[in-house]
Amino acid sequence: MKKVLIVDDDIDILTVVQMLLSMSHYSVQTVSKWQDIHNTVKSFSPDLILLDVALSGADGREICRQLKRSDETRHIPVILFSAYYDLANNIKDCMANGLVTKPFERSYLLETIRKNTA
Repeated sequence: MKKVLIVDDDIDILTVVQMLLSMSHYSVQTVSKWQDIHNTVKSFSPDLILLDVALSGADGREICRQLKRSDETRHIPVILFSAYYDLANNIKDCMANGLVTKPFERSYLLETIRKNTA
């Protein structure tokens, strides 16, 4: 079973996406505070990280850059998750593997995750 770490400071979004992915046979861990990401990555060893861009007190793009620059985490696909549609141009800058905009189509989210965990 593939493991997905969801990072978002909106508890409602965490709950909905966790339920959706669990029903789609993914093992899911959630983090609502950006400060917990690195410890959770170490303990959970996700196959993919779904990372909100606008986190309270942090920019998900910078967190993505840090993850992609680290030898320990660069292999983990990171999908940015954001309500900002103009981020498509930024995903190369932060080395993200993809972008899912909010509100999201259920099928698009699942297909993006499936492609990046195959």
